Amino acid sequence: MILVVYQTWWNILKQSNRVSNLLIVMVDQDADFNGRSYREQPLGGTETAFVLLAESFVKNGHKVIALTKKCSSEDYNGVNWKHLDTKIDQCDLYIINRAPILLDNAPNAKKTILWIHNPANYLNKFRNFKRLIFKDLKVVCSGEYHFNSLPKWIKSRSVIIPLGLSEDVFLFKNTSKIAPDPVVIFTSNPERGLLWLVNIWINHIKVAVPNAKLHIFAGYQTYGGRNKVKIENILNTIRDLKDPSIKLFEPVTKDKLFNKLLASRAMLYKGDLGETFCLSIAEAQALGIPCVVKPIGCLGERVQHKVTGIVAHSDEDFYKGAISILKDDEVWIKYRDNCVKLQREYKWEKIANKYLNLMS
Repeated sequence: MILVVYQTWWNILKQSNRVSNLLIVMVDQDADFNGRSYREQPLGGTETAFVLLAESFVKNGHKVIALTKKCSSEDYNGVNWKHLDTKIDQCDLYIINRAPILLDNAPNAKKTILWIHNPANYLNKFRNFKRLIFKDLKVVCSGEYHFNSLPKWIKSRSVIIPLGLSEDVFLFKNTSKIAPDPVVIFTSNPERGLLWLVNIWINHIKVAVPNAKLHIFAGYQTYGGRNKVKIENILNTIRDLKDPSIKLFEPVTKDKLFNKLLASRAMLYKGDLGETFCLSIAEAQALGIPCVVKPIGCLGERVQHKVTGIVAHSDEDFYKGAISILKDDEVWIKYRDNCVKLQREYKWEKIANKYLNLMS
């Protein structure tokens, strides 16, 4: 009884002390985007997360200024988007996306957060080390794999806060009692194992499931033109195969992509050491799409083995797991139901509150 009363009192105290009407400044120097970009063009996971966190702060009653390389300034969904060069003198919370160099011209902030998305060994570079070693800030990473990549000297100032899911995800739910046709989808960066997947597809999966289709939604446009030549070379290699079971699509906006996912039976993705959260897998599972992955990067954290999909420790396990989902309706329904039940917890407004709690 005493414990319950104490816990209730503590929760009330935390709520009463929760800061409100904050001025929050978020800054990114790597990509040309703003809030409108999320609705009108393909956008990478990091940029998507930036937009949706900014908008969630606004929904929680705060003023947000977001600085990026996008030239035009506008208010969009309550966020004041400005060019990266805009001078801000002071704020309550300053969130740096990815790049420690953005500490150099930082406003006078009550709290500073470095939000990282790549494996954190780059923080050991001297130019980053010298900016961070004596700086009073918090580093936010997105999971255990990500946290374990942090240098020892900064781990004590670091926390894990996962990425959230777009509200749009929760408008969709795959509840069909009839398993869809054997259509598999790939939506990640082609540099991250797509040619490996195509090889597995042609030599194993398609042989076992002759009517299966692999739909690839990918292109350099999602990443603002970065690595255009490499990505196009990979896609051209696949085009040259002229395999009728493989279809390439231009990347599409999120709402269209969610509809494509709902028409799919599974998502297949090898994974990559650079994956620290993998928003595409999180979104797919939240929509009820089982996933087959390898335990590379964070993928072993994202997918629950034989619960929401398959975490394959060998190529053979990978294609056998995919074949099982494509051929066995009961297996697919089991994984689909578990995806919808277990993978819809990451709501951005809750995630935003975790950032605000760092102000305490």
